[in-house]
Amino acid sequence: MSRRTVCTLCFSLAATVATCSVGQTGGPDNPKKFTLVYNVNNAGYIDVCGCKHKEVRQGSITRRASFLKQLKATGRDLLILDGGSSLFALDDRLKDAERTEAIRKAKLIVEAYNRMDYKAMAIGPFDLAGGLDTLQTLQARAKFEFLSANMVHKGTRQLYFKPHTVIEVAGVRVGVIGLTLNTMGSAFLAKVAPDLEVTDPIEAARASMNDLKGKTDLLIALSHMKEEATFELAKKLSDLQIVVDPYIQYGNHHTWIKDDEWVSFKDHTLLLRSDGQGARMGVVDITLRESQKPLVLEARVSELEDSVAAKSATAEEKAELEKSRGKNPFKFERISLEPHHRSDPDMDQLVEEWKKNIDPQKVAHLESALPRKNEYLTVEKCKTCHTKQYENWKTTKHSHAMASLAETGDQHRYDCVGCHSLGYGEAFLDTSRVGSFADVQCESCHGTNVKHADDPKQFQFSKVQRSDCIVCHNKEQTRNEFNYATAKPKVQCPKS
Repeated sequence: MSRRTVCTLCFSLAATVATCSVGQTGGPDNPKKFTLVYNVNNAGYIDVCGCKHKEVRQGSITRRASFLKQLKATGRDLLILDGGSSLFALDDRLKDAERTEAIRKAKLIVEAYNRMDYKAMAIGPFDLAGGLDTLQTLQARAKFEFLSANMVHKGTRQLYFKPHTVIEVAGVRVGVIGLTLNTMGSAFLAKVAPDLEVTDPIEAARASMNDLKGKTDLLIALSHMKEEATFELAKKLSDLQIVVDPYIQYGNHHTWIKDDEWVSFKDHTLLLRSDGQGARMGVVDITLRESQKPLVLEARVSELEDSVAAKSATAEEKAELEKSRGKNPFKFERISLEPHHRSDPDMDQLVEEWKKNIDPQKVAHLESALPRKNEYLTVEKCKTCHTKQYENWKTTKHSHAMASLAETGDQHRYDCVGCHSLGYGEAFLDTSRVGSFADVQCESCHGTNVKHADDPKQFQFSKVQRSDCIVCHNKEQTRNEFNYATAKPKVQCPKS
């Protein structure tokens, strides 16, 4: 499998945002960096996406937790946000027969978000599906903020939730405003929140921005509104640098987003979208050079600079380049949460205990960050008995998979290392210390079976199936078709 194509594609999509106040950073020559990670429309999902026609399905909170640990291990300072409609299915009705289980699942999602260190979540319309009182109970469980600047009590006009918050990450003060859809049906609201009124989101956002004036270096709106309302928000409130948009058109949420729809600009505001069901996430590496300045796509600036250097730039391109001066550059990366991100042991345990009807808040954290490390024998142990198989493995591309990453300078890419090593996310996190876990080894294909070395006959490894291979050899990752029948003989071990 060629991962070079995938890594190049990932970075061509990448977007890094830089944010810092001049007073804090000392000006454009001393920028500060952080990474925004976001998702929208999780829709009550804790497992993989619901698309049964997909051979490799994305998502699950345990892969998400593992990926976030991998991302942190690269040295990034993370700001993790949810754009709303996370806790319940995107359905106007929560059936009485499903209510208890749906609320139980929502409690699991909240606790999972606590452990993944989410900082804020906008309230989308379907977060109200269990009732306003249920949502307030869930907020009490959360270590992150539920935000809505435009949900008020009809009589008192008091807000039900915080309208905004300021989060400091890597020395950058990020203001986050939550906005809720104001076109929910009256029948739905009468059922879930009869005393609730959802006010004009743009006026609510303006009030929050006035309150936040002078207190932030970057402003983000988690705008769970229809597309046209989000566009109007960006037009009227140009001081918003970023809007996370749920992509609601004609009242319908878009579960799957096309590549060119993830990142766009409306006037000077960067619009960010993501797939629903927790299948994929957006990663924005942010480097702020000047406080409150608009953002600019770093790849586009490089493209314009190349055109100018080659003396092929048009007058419009030269003007565009000039306008980019003084803006904060960004890169964007779309992360597909597939099996090569493995799973997180702590999150796995949380889910398993939840299935036993144990309150997620009462499930203790695992003591070790990587408790499965000792479950991996590695090829060094395997070769003591399987010499013929080891020598054959040495002739395959699997045996120098890490070296192929090093050739392209991608040996520290968290989105590549998982398929070029053994046990990334479970056995190791620091890509500079891969050590004995380098390359695609025996257990990459056969799975772990730590007792096999002590009693091979009783504890045998299962045969490799196509499903084992497509963890990495799938079209989503490689952009190439995979033929199991022709590929297997190239790496198949000889019989003993």
